[in-house]
Amino acid sequence: MSRRFTRVTEDFDCLVCGAAVRGDGYTNHCPSCLCSRHVDVHPGDRGAGCGGVMRPVGVEFGPRETVLTHACERCGERRRCRTSPADDRDALFAVASAAATATTGIFAHPRTPVAPPRRRRRAPGH
Repeated sequence: MSRRFTRVTEDFDCLVCGAAVRGDGYTNHCPSCLCSRHVDVHPGDRGAGCGGVMRPVGVEFGPRETVLTHACERCGERRRCRTSPADDRDALFAVASAAATATTGIFAHPRTPVAPPRRRRRAPGH
């Protein structure tokens, strides 16, 4: 099995949102909901037997490119891929926000009570 990229131009209907996606040979996810399907072992080879839905779980915004991370719902495999200018920017930011919330927990719900900071007690005689 080759580790080289195989360009395969295919159109597909998104399994998650139903959008009709016109492939360009580099397209591997829906530009609307950013979901994909686990069909490749190496890009374009269609060698994966899993076929599970790959949900977006992370986004890395770099100076030259944006990289999306998918996780397969069926087998758990994670894959990274570049985004496309056609990808929905609001969806990318929603994935980034959800990933930040899940990993840091710093974005609490506005009604979630937050304990006030504790005051340090002075030692007796100080």
